[in-house]
Amino acid sequence: MSKSFSKTSVFVIILFVIVLLNNMSYIKVSVGQMGRDHNMPSANLGDRKALLIFKSEPSQLISGKNVGFNFNLKDNDTGNNILHVTYLVTLMREGQRLFTETVHTHDGNMSLLFVPDGTTPYKVGANFDGLSASYISEFGSPIKINGPLFATPGNYSLSLEVTGVDFDNLFLPVPLKFDFSIPVRN
Repeated sequence: MSKSFSKTSVFVIILFVIVLLNNMSYIKVSVGQMGRDHNMPSANLGDRKALLIFKSEPSQLISGKNVGFNFNLKDNDTGNNILHVTYLVTLMREGQRLFTETVHTHDGNMSLLFVPDGTTPYKVGANFDGLSASYISEFGSPIKINGPLFATPGNYSLSLEVTGVDFDNLFLPVPLKFDFSIPVRN
C-alpha cells in the first residue's frame, strides 16, 4: 500500500510542477499588473504588434489625492511610440460611469491628471482639437481633469480604447481595448 501511495504522490507532485511551470508566465503577468506598471499583452494593429504601457502615479492610489495616469502605445517590434494615437477613456466605479472623453497625443505619450474637487460633473483642462475630435495636451503637460473623481475609496475600472493611430483623423474600424482595475484606498 505504501508503494502505490508513494507512486501516486510522486505522480501528483510531478503533475503539479508541470502545471505550475506552464503557467509561470501568466502568474508573472498577473503579479506585474497589480503593481504600478501595467503592461498589457500586445494587440494586432495591421502589420504591427501594439503594446500599451500604462503607469499610475502614485503607485498606491489614495482617495481625495491627485491621480496621474501615463500611457503610450508602442510598436512591439521597433520599441518606438506609435504616433498620433486617439483614445476613448472611460472611468467607472461600481458600475457607474464617472468620466468618458476622447484624448489624443501627437508624440505617442499621454498623461492624464485627475484632481479630486467639487467640480460637477468634471472639467477637462485641455484644448479641444476638431480634427481628431478629442482633447490634446499642451506641450507635453498632462491633460488635467477636475471633478469628484477618485474622491472616495473603492474599486474603479479604467477602459482605454485606441480609436485612431498614425494620423489625427484616421480612425480604426475596430478599436483596441485595454481594461484596468484601479483600487483606491483611504
